[in-house]
Amino acid sequence: MATTIGLIRHGVTEWNNLSKAQGVSDIPLNEEGIEQAAALAKRLSSEEWDVIFSSNLTRARQTAEIIQQCLGVPVFNDERIREIN
Repeated sequence: MATTIGLIRHGVTEWNNLSKAQGVSDIPLNEEGIEQAAALAKRLSSEEWDVIFSSNLTRARQTAEIIQQCLGVPVFNDERIREIN
């Protein structure tokens, strides 16, 4: 049995639009980022996924939680996988 791993970047934040580096700054998604996460969740809903791992930064958590609502799989947040400066 093969294992499939998908890598997903968080949705857009206001800082992305301002071309500001976010690094470990805890910036939330903006409306566009929320819409992006919802569109991705819809796209992923036709596939079988078992779990979501996410950084503990707000923008990544929000993206993961929106996808989780659609897929109904557990989300595990871990600071060890967040951006490093």
